[in-house]
Amino acid sequence: NSLVADNPRKATGGANAPDLETLRGQIVTARTAQGRMVTREDVLARIYTMPSTYGRVFRAAIAENPVNPQATTLYLLTRDSNGNLDIASDTLKRNLSKYLNEFRLISDAYDILDAQIINFGVKYEVVVANNASKQQVALSINNKLSELLRLKFFQIDQPLIIDDITSTILAEDFVIALSDLRVFPRTGNI
Repeated sequence: NSLVADNPRKATGGANAPDLETLRGQIVTARTAQGRMVTREDVLARIYTMPSTYGRVFRAAIAENPVNPQATTLYLLTRDSNGNLDIASDTLKRNLSKYLNEFRLISDAYDILDAQIINFGVKYEVVVANNASKQQVALSINNKLSELLRLKFFQIDQPLIIDDITSTILAEDFVIALSDLRVFPRTGNI
């Protein structure tokens, strides 16, 4: 009386319960949500509050549909078991479509697509004070940049602001000047 299953494709779209910061970010849109979806914020609130039995959307964005003016495009991203961004499974998209259908207005239509995942790197050169440990300064800058660029602070289509990276580097103790800063794509296009 046992069953063994072997999935040829990895599972995506699942996630643990949201942490406190994620919930705080979703409360604003969920508080103003109505029993139906009228505004873009209503749609996003419904997506983020969809019961986890249907799957979990990590990030969602709404855009005008350049091909079909009668529909709106929903872009989705999920996370894999390691917490990395991943494209949404077809099952999650079908479940989301059925879930949103219960709340949409009659004239609403949605095309659900995958958002593009862009991995990027940051390379910088700084001039450091003579009395400072270059390794310690570099480690501190890397830690602060890592915190600044954490995944939880980004939404789909959010721009990467180079001045924030520059300010973070220049604010570090013992940094005299920033001589070079490059942001480059590891995959995709920035």
